[in-house]
Amino acid sequence: MWEEWAVTQFVDDTFVCDPPKTLALAEGFRFTHGERIAPFEIIYETYGELNEDRSNAVLVCHALSPGAHCAGKYTPDDIKPGWWDGMVGHGKGIDLRTHFVVCVNFPGSPWGTTAPRSLDPATGKPYGSRYPWVTVEDMVESQRIVMDHLGITKWKAIAGNSLGGMEVLMWAALHPERIGALICIAASASVPVASVAWHLIGRKLIQSDPAFKGGDYYDSPDPLRGLQLARMVGHMTYLSNEALEAKFGRRRRGGTRQFEVDSYLEYQGGKFATSYDANSYIRVQAAMDEMDLDEQFGSLQAAFSRLRGKALLISFDTDWLFPTAEVARIEAAMREAGVDVAHLDIPTPNGHDAFLIDYHLINPPVQELLASL
Repeated sequence: MWEEWAVTQFVDDTFVCDPPKTLALAEGFRFTHGERIAPFEIIYETYGELNEDRSNAVLVCHALSPGAHCAGKYTPDDIKPGWWDGMVGHGKGIDLRTHFVVCVNFPGSPWGTTAPRSLDPATGKPYGSRYPWVTVEDMVESQRIVMDHLGITKWKAIAGNSLGGMEVLMWAALHPERIGALICIAASASVPVASVAWHLIGRKLIQSDPAFKGGDYYDSPDPLRGLQLARMVGHMTYLSNEALEAKFGRRRRGGTRQFEVDSYLEYQGGKFATSYDANSYIRVQAAMDEMDLDEQFGSLQAAFSRLRGKALLISFDTDWLFPTAEVARIEAAMREAGVDVAHLDIPTPNGHDAFLIDYHLINPPVQELLASL
C-alpha cells in the first residue's frame, strides 16, 4: 500500500506538504459590508491529488486561531504539523489517499491573507483600524473564489470545527448546490448568548488597553496585555469542569500561592499574544458572534431548505461554547427540511477542545460518511 504514496515523503505519523499558495486578486476583495481592499491576496494550502473530474475535493474550514496549514509539515524538522493533522492525512479521517483537501486562510485572519497588519500599498503602513469588519459570509466567499480558481464545481464534502463549523453551515445556506456533504463539529448556527457575553468581555479588554491605541498600535513596542487577557477568557470556554479538575484542581505552583491554573492561563495568553494580531482577534470573533442563520433566513429550516447532501453533526457533551442542545436544534431543522442528517453527541471530558484531541472518536464517523458518498 505504501507504494501508492511513493511521491509523498512521510515523517513520523504525518507527511511533508507543499508550501502555502497565494491567489492574488488584482481587482481586490469586496467585503459584505461594501468595502473593498485592492490588491488583495488569499493564502491557501492543498494536500493530496485532485482527480481528473475534480470530484474528490474536500474543503476544510479553519477556526479563529489557526490558518490554512491544517496538515503535514513543511520540512521533516518542523516541531509540529498542521492544526488538524490528526484528521487530515493518509489513512486518517479525511484520507489523502483518495481525497484532495483545500484549506483557505480567510480574510481578517493574520496568517497570510491580506489582514489588518498587512501593509496598505497606498500608505506603506498597516491597515490597522481601517481594515473592514469581516463576516462569516466573507470567509465563505474567499473559499468560493479559491474553489473557482482551482476549477472545482462541487465539493465532495466540506468540514470544519468551531468557527470553521459555522462556515460549513453558512456554505449549506448560501451554496447548497456546490456541496455534496457537510461535516460540522462543535459549532452551531449562532453563538449562544452566554458565549457571546464571554467574547464581548474579551474584546472590551483589548479595546480598553491603552496600548491598543484604537487599533493603530503597530509602531509601538508595548505588549498588548488586553489581548493576553482576552485569550485567557476565551481559553476558559474551550475547557470543561472535568478537564480543569483533572489538569489543575486547586493545586499551587511550586510551593507558592499562585494557582497552577493561573500559571497555565498566563502562559497561554502570553504565547497567543506574541503571534496573533489584536485587530484580527476582535474582527474574527465579532464575525463569529454576528452570524445568525435563524435571523438571516427567517428560520433554520428555511436556511437549509435547499440542502440535498448528507450532513454529519458532531457535538461534545462537555462543550461550554457550543452546547449539545444548540447542535440538536440544527439537526431538528435539517430533518424538517428533508436533509439526510446524523447527529453524534460524544461523551468526553475535553470540552470544546475535543475536536483537537479525541481523534479516535471523531475519525471513524467522518470516514464512514465520506465512504458513503
